[in-house]
Formats: sequence, structure tokens, C-alpha cells
Amino acid sequence: MTRPDYKKITQVLNYIAGKEGGKINYMKALKLAYLADRLHLRKYGRLITEDKMVAMQKGTLGSQALDIIGKNVSLPHNVYQYVENRLKRDLDRFTIEARDRDRTSLSETDIECLDKVYSLLGDKGEFDLAELTHKLPEWKRYEYIIEKKEKSVVAMQMFDLFEPTENPELNQLYSQPDEELYLSRNLFRESLEQEKYLS
Repeated sequence: MTRPDYKKITQVLNYIAGKEGGKINYMKALKLAYLADRLHLRKYGRLITEDKMVAMQKGTLGSQALDIIGKNVSLPHNVYQYVENRLKRDLDRFTIEARDRDRTSLSETDIECLDKVYSLLGDKGEFDLAELTHKLPEWKRYEYIIEKKEKSVVAMQMFDLFEPTENPELNQLYSQPDEELYLSRNLFRESLEQEKYLS
């Protein structure tokens, strides 16, 4: 997969915070961003953010998004500066706050999937969303390893995101027609092969 797009990740988090009046619990934002990325992959064959997706004890999320929210010192200076100008992160109050409304990196389909996820799940709290991500097949693959504390963070198999869910709530988001899933999966596979060829 290509490198995570920190501008898009920041704008996604900013956009989600805007849905809640400008301020949101950061775990809730991470979960909603992940669920929107998953939906976009299944519908259009690419992630919104190109983030590296991981499984952790509290479910699934994008690792670069977590680094951005957590002000990780390993972030490159230009990334840190970009984020600082657009997202206020209060780690004591577990919140992020939108500083501007820049959406220039977000496509129509990105916003479509972010809006769809928020309209269905935006009323849930962060722990409810974390629990919901435990129902996803990509988290279930690593449940034993994570619960037994053999590993705290596991990079996920991306093709697991195309697998069906058994949860009625999640099925409202992830019940794409077989033909659409087939096309999206092939688009994603082709993009991975092209990256290998170019690298």
C-alpha cells in the first residue's frame, strides 16, 4: 500500500470533529475514520486515508491517525506542523478539536462514506464503537493473540476488510452487492501489484 496520506488523515479527523460541533472524543473519531475507510475500500477499491490498519485491544484503527492524535514524537516535522495548524489535540480531556474546515484533499466519495458512517453510527460513544469493531472479521482474526497479550498491535490482512460481517448494525454499512465487492477487491489487488512493480 502507498504511504499514509497525513493531510487526508488530518482532514478526515477534522471533518468528523466538525460533525460533532467541532470537538469529539478522539477514540470515537479514530473508530469512525476506520469504519469509513473500510466502507470506501469495499465500495471503491481504495482506502480514504491509505493508513496502515492495525488491530489492538480496543478494536481496529489506522496507526498514522493514532500517531497524529497522540502527538507521536516520531512524526516528521512537516507532518507535525500541518496537524498543529488544523487540529487541536487535548490528550488530558481525550478530545480533538477542528481548527479549520480544509477539505481540499477529500473527494466526493470520501465524504460520501464519512457521512454514511456518521449518519448510522455517529450517535454511539467511543466504547460502543470499539466494541462494534470487535465484531469485524479483520479483528476477530487476531482476537486470540491480542486477548492473550501475545501482541498489543497487529498489522491486519487488508483483504479481510472485504469479508462479510455477521452483525446486523454493521451489515447496514457493509452489505455491498457481490459484483461491487468483486470489482473493488480487484481494483485494490491491482493497485497493490502496481506498487510492487514501481517499488
